Order: sequence, then C-alpha cells, then structure tokens
Amino acid sequence: MLITFKELKTLKILFWDIDGTLLRTAKAGLFAFRQATEELYAASPDYDRVTTAGMTDCHIAAQIIALATGREPRPEETAALVKRYIELLPAHLEARRGYVIPPVADILAHVDGEPGYVSLLLTGNTAAGAHAKLTSYGIAQYFDFAVSAFGDDCASRTEISSRALASVKERYPAVPPEDIFVIGDTPNDISCGKAIGARTVAVATGTFTAAELAAHSPWWAVEQLPAPAEFAAKLAGK
Repeated sequence: MLITFKELKTLKILFWDIDGTLLRTAKAGLFAFRQATEELYAASPDYDRVTTAGMTDCHIAAQIIALATGREPRPEETAALVKRYIELLPAHLEARRGYVIPPVADILAHVDGEPGYVSLLLTGNTAAGAHAKLTSYGIAQYFDFAVSAFGDDCASRTEISSRALASVKERYPAVPPEDIFVIGDTPNDISCGKAIGARTVAVATGTFTAAELAAHSPWWAVEQLPAPAEFAAKLAGK
C-alpha cells in the first residue's frame, strides 16, 4: 500500500548496517564460516587474511574459498559455503554471545514508537543471516525486512543500495533523498549511501576510527551514536 504525501512529509527512512553498527557478535559469523569451511573443504585457512568489515557474506565466502583452495571459487561453491554458514550461524550466535552496541537498542525503541521513522536494513548479510543475528539479540522486531536490502545474490554493496532505494521509492514514493539515512561503521557504508543520494551517518563502533570514517566525507561522523533525543534532533536538522 502506498502512503500519501501528507503522511510522508515528515517520514525519515533509516537504513542500518548490522555488524559493527547494531551488533558485536564476538565473531560468531566468522566461526560459523570456519566450521562450514572445515566441513566442505577440510581446510582451515588463515582467517586473519579475510577482510570482513563492510563486505558481503558472498565476498567473505569467496575470500575463504580462495585461501582454502588457492584458486578463485566458482559461483556455486560460494553459494554452497554461504548456505552452510547460514545453517550453522544460530548455534554460533548462541555460543559466542556479543552485545547490542549502546545506545542502539534505545534508539531503535525510540524511533519505533514514533510515526515519523521507518527502520530498514542495508547490509551485506543474507536475509536469513541478518534475521538470525537480529533475532538472537532481540531487535529483529524493529525492522521491516520486506523493504530492506540484503546480499543474498552476491551483488556489490552499491547494487544492494540501489535495490534498497528502489524498494523505498515503491513503498514510500514521496520521501526525498535528504530524508533517507544510511547508518554504518565502514567506508563501504558511506560509499553505498552516497551512491543513492542518501545522508550517511558513520559511527566508529566497528574497526574504523572516527577520523578514518570522516576522511570519506559522510554527512555525520561520530565515535558513538548519541542518546535517542540527540540522534533524532540531528536527523531533524536541529
């Protein structure tokens, strides 16, 4: 159902990254990939050589297979490793408890109670992986998965953000670009937000410092997201 302009005139779309922005999972995802790789390839490559921050699950899987085999993976191999990773992920999330990054839970609860916000996901996680992570940490209910964008088909982050924008335009056609925000902890989050004309919020709760993120010229760069009222005021331009 389309929403009228009158209903949309103050609506703000919040696209959230997951790992390093919403959650720290104590590397549960990497341990799930490790087990999946041992099962499928009887190998344990040097995971310190795997770049994960800001990457899609498919890209992470492809890196691991290349290290395990010494060659570029075939698409079906990448898909098989991601599939097994997703199957193993819930158990690793339970075994290696991380945390919701403060004050994310407070912000999500605050905006969920306001009619002027919609929280969505813009992530390189697959939809199933994202759901497993957010369910494990008790925050899945704050997000509309139907309008969110994920990395299931091994698209680039920019392609994922383009799909995200298309979904928003279909559901909320009157929302202007300045009321769409991409919130993440890596330069890739900044670049994919800029690619769709969104305002980018860079938060240094992952592996990049605030200075490193600021070098990519986001709309707003912070060490940590502020309390809900200050967060809402910033998005409102106050």
